[in-house]
This record gives sequence, C-alpha cells and structure tokens, in this order.
Amino acid sequence: MIKLCTIDLDGTLFDKEKNISATNKKAIKEAQKNGCKIVIASGRPIHGVVPVLEQLELFKSDDYVICYNGAKVFNTKFGDTIYASTITGKTVKELYQEAKRLKLNFHAFRKNEELVTDVANPYTDVEVKINNIEFKIVDFNQISDDEEFLKCMIVGKDSDITKAMQELNPHYYEEYCVVRSSAIFLEFLNKQTNKGSALKELAKHLKLDMSETMAIGDAGNDLEMIKQAGIGVAMGNAFAEVKEIANYITATNEESGVAVAINKFINNI
Repeated sequence: MIKLCTIDLDGTLFDKEKNISATNKKAIKEAQKNGCKIVIASGRPIHGVVPVLEQLELFKSDDYVICYNGAKVFNTKFGDTIYASTITGKTVKELYQEAKRLKLNFHAFRKNEELVTDVANPYTDVEVKINNIEFKIVDFNQISDDEEFLKCMIVGKDSDITKAMQELNPHYYEEYCVVRSSAIFLEFLNKQTNKGSALKELAKHLKLDMSETMAIGDAGNDLEMIKQAGIGVAMGNAFAEVKEIANYITATNEESGVAVAINKFINNI
C-alpha cells in the first residue's frame, strides 16, 4: 500500500497555465481518504509553494513539503525543519565566477531563504513572479566563505543553458548535485542533495518503508526521487531520461496525468 506520494509541480501537477485541474484535486483528496500522505516536492522556495498547499489544504499538523529540490523538508503547519542541507559561500563564489565565464546570470538562495543576485535580469523577474518573493542585489565577491546557502543557479535562455551544460567545467558535476530544474535554470546543490534524498529522509521520519512511497515528476530534478520511490512515475511529457528510469509512464500534465497515476496505484480506480 502506498502511504506517501510526492508530487512535483511544474510540468507535473500544474498544466501549462500553472493551474491544478479539478481531476487532479479530486484524485488527491481520494488518496488522502485512503490513508496516503500527499507531499509537494518542488525546486521552489516555500513561498512559491504556499498557494498550492492552500489549494490542496495541506496545512495539517502532519503535512510536509519538500522545497529547494530537496535542500529543505518542512512541516507545513508549524514550519519545523525535518531535514536541510547547504553549500558554502565559498562554493557560491566559485560558481558565480563560472557563470561569469559562461556569460550567464546567477542567482542564489541563502539559508534564510533570501534570493540574491548581482544584477536584476529577466530571470530574476521570473523567480519573483512564480515564487511570490523579493530579491536583493549583492556583491558575491564580498560574501563570507562560511555563509550557508541552500542552492545557487546559473540562469539564462533555454539554448544558453543547454550550451552551458556542455561547457561547464566537469569538476562541478563531480563535486555538486547539478540539476536542470527548468529550461532556464541550472541548479547546484550539496552533492548529497536531491528530491530522492529528501524523500528518504521524510519516509524515515514517518517510519515508512520506501516500498510504501510513490513519486511523480517530469524533469531532471525529479530523477532521483523517481528512482528512490517504491513506484516511480514519469509524466507523459517528461524528459526522455526520466521516462527511462520510471516504473510507470502516466498521461501528460495537460491530461491530469497525476490523477491517472494516483487512481491506478492508490485509489484502485
């Protein structure tokens, strides 16, 4: 029996207009009635996930959320941190210089969840809009080596990020968790950080076996979560590499693929 289901947002629970279909909402409610805990697992900061938690009424004392691609797991009602991992200011400064070498923009999230950048850019505007947050301009060269950050990102248009992934110093792939969370964001986290690790930590906290978990996603930042789950589900619109490792491929995000998977494996419909 599946007792914990983690669900990605963009390209998964959301349709192209960033809405959650009535079909998805109905399936999620039914799953909860059947004893399954629903947990949103997103690359977004907590402020960007709150509207979804409100829509799905996931603010009970035993509700949780995975944010920053697994860098933080919160209890949604009390705000308690169940799990967190960070990178250092020294790392952020090094990656900032790599972004400059690649002639791309750079964002970072401090441990206090503040978004910082060296210059406002179109991708900062995207962050502000989708996550309901503000940003601060900083001189990355002046930050402390031992300051803690949740993650940092090289940001740019789709084609530039694709090129950057090919030109990035191979050292970074070895030293950090590097995930492309969307067409315009290439994220760098602690090597041990990903949605899969966060899922394992949450399952451990809830005293659940991994065979009792299911994960649904579509992009590179969902790979580890789908690998680790008892049942890993790829959306019909998922990246090819995500589909390759999934146990099941559901319908697309425009076809309420989340509901299709939940009804099949949890609601037995």
